[in-house]
Amino acid sequence: MPLEPASVLVPDPAATWTAVRKDFVEPGTRCAGAGIGMPAGNKGHGIGSGHAYILRDAAGREHAFGPDCALRLLGGHGALDAVPDFTARAAGAGPWRDDVWQRRGGGRQRGRDGERELARQHAAAVRYLLLRMDKVAGVPRVQPSVRFAPLEPLYAAWREHGKLTQQQAARVLAIERSPSTPATLKTANLLDVYTAYVQLERALREAVRLEQQRFLRGVMDWLARHLTLTRAQGEAAGLALHPRAWQLETPPRLAAAARDADWDG
Repeated sequence: MPLEPASVLVPDPAATWTAVRKDFVEPGTRCAGAGIGMPAGNKGHGIGSGHAYILRDAAGREHAFGPDCALRLLGGHGALDAVPDFTARAAGAGPWRDDVWQRRGGGRQRGRDGERELARQHAAAVRYLLLRMDKVAGVPRVQPSVRFAPLEPLYAAWREHGKLTQQQAARVLAIERSPSTPATLKTANLLDVYTAYVQLERALREAVRLEQQRFLRGVMDWLARHLTLTRAQGEAAGLALHPRAWQLETPPRLAAAARDADWDG
């Protein structure tokens, strides 16, 4: 599941920009803001955190921006409030805020506050939809339960229009909140899976020793099949995850199997 590369084309300074998501980018990715509103010859800066705002230009091309440059193009912090954040469970991401749940009084808010609440809920719905139907569903050998048939028409609608209606977003969030949706398929855990897999793929590309490559492939396979890792597995693989990652009630049988897993095959 390689990261989706942002366009390497020079951005059009006059383009109309749309914030798409906040996501992981490959090491060495340069901020596309270097080509917009800066003196000639200015090479700009890299995105050291590896977390970028992905903005789409009028031609439909996606470009990676650092936060300051994204804000400069979009005209203020409010423009990024409703962006689906796929980096929210990485190490150093700050306190986890479950945006799936509507804030107190959200349904009664009016004006700008009400609009921002609806936008936040839309972002939460899009993030959950893409985690289940694309980003985690695309992990090789992932358990089939990740991709969910009732989400198929909603995913098709998002792919066609680039957004969800208020009713469609509510339907997605109702599925996430449902008591029948297991903890492994909630937003927080799916973000942990996605974050871990991105780091494992990167570590595998950089691994030189065959023994380390086999170990990492074993961890990736376990993650795909169980949608969770033990703390020991994460530490051995060198993952930098959110402090609350994998805070699930793990059945004793599963936990014991994870500890005893043979990563050599």
